[in-house]
Amino acid sequence: MIRQQDLGDGVIALMYGSDKAVNTLDAALNEELAERSAALMADGSVKGIVVGSDKDDFIAGGDLQELMRARDPDAVRAIVAPFLQALRRLETGGKPVVAALTGTALGGGLELALACHHRIAAQNPGARVGFPEATLGLMPGAGGTQRLPRRIGIAAAAPLLLEGRRITFEQAHELGLVDEIVPAGELLTRAKAWALAHPDASQPWDRKGFTVPGFGVQSPAGRQFFAGAWARMRKTAGGTDEAAQAILQVLHQGLQRGLDAGIAIETRHFARLAAGASARQRVRTLFTGVNRARAMKARPQAVPASQVGHLGVVGGGVMGRGIAHIAALAGVRVTLMDVDEAAGRRAIEAIRGNAMREAERGRLRMPVDTLMDRIALATQDGALRDVDFVVEAVFENAALKQSVLQRMARVVRDDVPLASNTSTLPIGGLSTDLPNPARAIGLHFFSPVDRMPLVEVVRAAQTDDATLARALDFMKQLGKTPVVVRDGLGFYTSRIVTTYSSETLNLVGEGVPPQWIDNAAVGAGFALGAASLAELTTLPLLRDILQSMRGDGRRIANAGNVAEETVAQLLALGRVGKAAGGGLYDYGPEGRTAWPGLATHFPQREPPELETIRRRLLHVQSLEAVRCLDDGILDDPLDGDVAAVLGWGYPSHLGGPFAYIDRLGAARLCSESDDLARRYGARFDVPARLRRMADAGETFHT
Repeated sequence: MIRQQDLGDGVIALMYGSDKAVNTLDAALNEELAERSAALMADGSVKGIVVGSDKDDFIAGGDLQELMRARDPDAVRAIVAPFLQALRRLETGGKPVVAALTGTALGGGLELALACHHRIAAQNPGARVGFPEATLGLMPGAGGTQRLPRRIGIAAAAPLLLEGRRITFEQAHELGLVDEIVPAGELLTRAKAWALAHPDASQPWDRKGFTVPGFGVQSPAGRQFFAGAWARMRKTAGGTDEAAQAILQVLHQGLQRGLDAGIAIETRHFARLAAGASARQRVRTLFTGVNRARAMKARPQAVPASQVGHLGVVGGGVMGRGIAHIAALAGVRVTLMDVDEAAGRRAIEAIRGNAMREAERGRLRMPVDTLMDRIALATQDGALRDVDFVVEAVFENAALKQSVLQRMARVVRDDVPLASNTSTLPIGGLSTDLPNPARAIGLHFFSPVDRMPLVEVVRAAQTDDATLARALDFMKQLGKTPVVVRDGLGFYTSRIVTTYSSETLNLVGEGVPPQWIDNAAVGAGFALGAASLAELTTLPLLRDILQSMRGDGRRIANAGNVAEETVAQLLALGRVGKAAGGGLYDYGPEGRTAWPGLATHFPQREPPELETIRRRLLHVQSLEAVRCLDDGILDDPLDGDVAAVLGWGYPSHLGGPFAYIDRLGAARLCSESDDLARRYGARFDVPARLRRMADAGETFHT
């Protein structure tokens, strides 16, 4: 609802106050703003209008669930049309309108603020402004692409629109997006005073002779900017980002016209995107799915909430350092153990170096010394005696990890969870000889730990509710997105990623040029080509991963698989990977080139077709994901989609391996997989569940 408040002297405040945790814009609220703005503009006693919020935040954007229920562009336009009319009425109605920003203003909330003649923000260090729509496959739909660049210029507006970047009130003030920052208690008073002092307020773009700040679209600088932006967009994930394409197109076309014409262009593209499949997939996975995971839906409710005050981390390698770093950032005292003093010192200095780089980029939330003061080095097990939680992050070797877990169990309190940062090794096997296996749990962090949001939380058969609850509480402390899976070789993420890597090497073994494999993957939306990813992983490490994931060799994913033989042959030829100067490609002073020896040692079995390569890379992941569901590794397909997009960079516009099946249709995926199985092996055999779904016309998601 919108509460109307008389501030005196003819100034009226419209205060947003949703019954939800935050203010979000929906069709009903948009209609209400249209009605109230029309009435206030028609009332001769009203001298000015203040738009504010009864909550700590201003407006968090539109109601995405309502938007996703709109199945066609006309239905989308019906939701936003009253809001568009209200905003234009507020800025052209002849009365001063001030936005009083209590806190965060995102999406439609920022668009409302931009339509006001003046923006005053309360002092609120945690508040952010921005347009996150692009991260969800959407774009601003209430004039954001038109008013923002007209306010701060195209160059300054582009990162906010294309990257979904969120900035503080102070940064917004420096950009000219926020006009004033005042103490919270003075917000409405100062807003009222500005309105009374500026009775003739108008928007700059409604004044004669207005030009976009900085450079115009058709200026030399403008043409250079858009040429570069289009090139970067096409290079990123194969140009599959429909939202980025639409935003650039609307900026280019709309800014050459008046505001109303620009908004009409924006509305047309916004409605198309919002009703499209890509946005629907992204919203489901990256908004609904991620928020549900971060709400700790899998946490046992009967266990009291907990906090980790002191964390033990065993192992000062890349993963151990990363875990120590993010824990210290979260205010946790950390004891980092390594094999000896010298190795430990190298680990500490590596953490310091990373923190300093983050500070230089403005990404560190505290002084480097404050962070480092929270991390203590230890070489003796006794230093872990009073920790609340402990994570081993040693080399991926079962015997070594078992030994470390047993040592930890002898030192820490009986109630302390014992976590293993393993990517493939079953927790049940690692915890077999522990005095209390119920305390063991897997925490599969992803590298780089400080950047990757996902943690795969692995519950073994013996893991008790208290341990799972405390692990999830710890993930909440760290600000991570946890997906809970059950135990098994490779859990979920490593199991699927291995099928992707294996299929890449199967293609290489058949003589398919790596550049074709890369083109197919990037064209599908992966940020990095599949062959290039193998090069970065290095072929010796891929050999070890494939061996560790072989299990008893009877898994259907191994059927007809020649990946291990391909890697062995490459290594025998001295092909190691990018770091050694040659793997699937050659690397020299002038960059990467094709390796001539590939065709000699791996003669081409059949002419490669990009569409077939793409199907093989995507279908093999979806089929294995369904098997994970059948095996009980996953409970919910949405968790699998979240883990895919956040964990290994599965194309977000496809939504994840399960959303991909829905997008294609189970019947089509079954038919195409049957063809692939006939041509390439039984690893493409379709699980019975998927055939039943195809026959019944069922989907994984509604």
